[in-house]
Amino acid sequence: MSNAKVILIKGDKRNPEPDEHIIKFPGGSISVIRTTNNEYWAHVDVHKGRVNEDLLRESKIGHVVDSRIDRIDSDISEIECQDDVQHIAIRIKTE
Repeated sequence: MSNAKVILIKGDKRNPEPDEHIIKFPGGSISVIRTTNNEYWAHVDVHKGRVNEDLLRESKIGHVVDSRIDRIDSDISEIECQDDVQHIAIRIKTE
């Protein structure tokens, strides 16, 4: 049984959560940011030795050693040029 901590962002306009949630770990960070029109950006940052002043993070240097993109009814594909990846972002809109 997993002991994962789940952070549920409900998107309830009547009871809004913080605009951004950040998870920091050795080598990088993950953040989810709500836009003004209630879409969400999901960001994965790999620490490459530059300090991001907004996050004030101090972290070990990170290296992407594996990656994948899973598509519906399609093959899994790798993200190309993994070693120089510093940031990946996707925007998610609900229906």
